[in-house]
Amino acid sequence: MAVLERHWQAFRRRPQLRLCRWVFASDEQWLLALFLQEQSGIDAVSNDIFVVLRTPLQGWQRYLEQALNELTEDIQHDLTLLDQHGLSVDLADAPKQTGQDAVSRFVQYLHQLSRTVRTHTDGALVLCLLPESADDKATLEPVLTALLQRDLPADLRLLVADTAGSEQLATLCGRFRTDCYSSTVDMQLPKIIRQLAALGSPTAPDVKFRQWQAELTAALAQRNLRDVQYFANNCLLICGQQTWPVLAGSVHLSVAYAYVDHRRFEEALTRYRQVIEQMERLYEAGDASAGQLSIMAWLGGGGVYETLRQRPRAIDYYQRAGDRAETLQDWLLAIESYRRLSVVHEQAGSTKASEASYQRLFELAGMLPPEQHGAARLTEIGKRYWNQQTTSAGRHKADERLSQLLGTNWRRFNNTV
Repeated sequence: MAVLERHWQAFRRRPQLRLCRWVFASDEQWLLALFLQEQSGIDAVSNDIFVVLRTPLQGWQRYLEQALNELTEDIQHDLTLLDQHGLSVDLADAPKQTGQDAVSRFVQYLHQLSRTVRTHTDGALVLCLLPESADDKATLEPVLTALLQRDLPADLRLLVADTAGSEQLATLCGRFRTDCYSSTVDMQLPKIIRQLAALGSPTAPDVKFRQWQAELTAALAQRNLRDVQYFANNCLLICGQQTWPVLAGSVHLSVAYAYVDHRRFEEALTRYRQVIEQMERLYEAGDASAGQLSIMAWLGGGGVYETLRQRPRAIDYYQRAGDRAETLQDWLLAIESYRRLSVVHEQAGSTKASEASYQRLFELAGMLPPEQHGAARLTEIGKRYWNQQTTSAGRHKADERLSQLLGTNWRRFNNTV
């Protein structure tokens, strides 16, 4: 985190800059989530308030409309919680659609929010635009262009992420040089992995396996399917020679992931089924670690079935994953299984089944220590559950349940995970 903190401080030392663009390796963007989580706690590097919007990215005007809705809902929720605890904060409602375009209404609300924040802290209001998904060819460039061309609040900053090798915002920073701070965040994780893998005798089977596995990991990050297959076969050869079936299962899971990434779904499902068949035999013989791999294969296969809209099969796989995770008391995987169940049941129109999955998820979340709440993405899950409620009574009940689990400030607007 120290690397990201230094990058953030370098950006903040230049007050004329309004946009911070960090370029990550494709397998390192999760570091941004950790950084943002840290900024919402006592170890924050500044007084800046980070507001994260994960609105799916579509057409830029549609995106701004939906992002404004997400922002105002989050803020209104926080204001309600503050009012319940005797803390009154005045903030005007978001502007209505009365002739104003989406950009104008979005910027107007940012001014209102910035004025309110300024009365409570000397930090900047940081809007993190991190879409959870994007339509084909949709990028943030027209969104950011529209915003940077407007009169934004003086103490507002924008934070976005880009991916090395497939940058989408490089030309934007070229056009807005006086506004944009762009930096490549090079954590050199592949190099570190290779160095660690080489520790020990170079002829030892475990060292050779670790080295091939490190190359496999790098190939996955680079989305190079041919290299994935080559390095996976080398790993599997050693696993066969040394009778390491569980390690072989983990390699097959990596290959399945690569097939999914390249939309070769049938080949991915073949690998997932192969892992399940092999690991279940080992699990029945008493190998708990094999049971863990079955969970991963059920979740992976369920994801493929969900993508293919084969929801009954997805539900079956997710339920198997949840049942096994509970048996092994792996609460994080159990929560992830029920999260997926809740979503696919909702997609299938089964509201009661979705509700039951959420309630089981919240029960299992009670097993987690507070420091694992971020890893379980409980706040994100809670927001989805709260937004799914269709009545004020339902939202109030959801609020009570989530406040009991996560605390009364569970949806505080600088919470990021």
